[in-house]
Amino acid sequence: MAARRQKKAPYSLVNKSYRRLLSDFFHAKATSLLLSWAITLFTGSAFIVIISVGLLFSYRSITNSTFFAVQKIQVSGTVRLEQEDVLNLAHLKNGDNSLAVNISDIEYNLLRSPWVKNVSVKRQLPGDLAITIEEREPRYWMRQENRIVYADEKGNPIDYVGTYKFASLPFLSVDDGTEHLLQRLPQLVAELDSSRLPVSSHNAAWIKLSLSGGITLFLESEDILLSIGVDNWASNLRHLVATIDDLKRRGEFTSVRGIKAEDRNVWVSTGTTSNPAS
Repeated sequence: MAARRQKKAPYSLVNKSYRRLLSDFFHAKATSLLLSWAITLFTGSAFIVIISVGLLFSYRSITNSTFFAVQKIQVSGTVRLEQEDVLNLAHLKNGDNSLAVNISDIEYNLLRSPWVKNVSVKRQLPGDLAITIEEREPRYWMRQENRIVYADEKGNPIDYVGTYKFASLPFLSVDDGTEHLLQRLPQLVAELDSSRLPVSSHNAAWIKLSLSGGITLFLESEDILLSIGVDNWASNLRHLVATIDDLKRRGEFTSVRGIKAEDRNVWVSTGTTSNPAS
């Protein structure tokens, strides 16, 4: 037994030495890998910092360069707004750096104007800006909170009527219960104007939407009221046109003060016309 133990002792020492060598090798390898990763990470971070600083410096240099100064601002599509109005609304002026200008901010500022419906701003390097505006078109006057406002073709308020670029338009009044007709109003008025009627809605002193009369127009130049029921609209419009043609043919139209077409019937009156709608 003693002899066998003496033979195993050298093998045990070799085994321990071998394992120690392996342990030292893997430890050295791991240390080398960690060091390599640390160097790579440091190098990458330093590179990113250098690039970032370089880009920041370049951006500041470019945005402060007179080469990109705004020299020309082209404004198109405006009817009511002047170029000075647009520039004031956009907080924009010649000499601003075109690259430092925030396009989204300009569009946002312009859309805050009640007259601006849509806007597009394009940068044209090195120093030009193109602003295209679609304005809201006033079609009527309406009363809102005891003041007169401009309104679009669907009766949506735009802005208060003032002396600046004053425009005289038909006064639109809407009775309770007829608000839903505002969505149809542009189509109805367009069909009325495209018919063979000898009058135009643009020449009306006032237009009224009511449950009893449908759409009523007062034409001040002819001193006549025209009322058209919105139910069976196409038929009512045809009957109105035919009646006016017949009255003109007989020479009686000038004495007529009111015509109402509703439910495929037409009523003609020769009395005095009503006062303008309020």
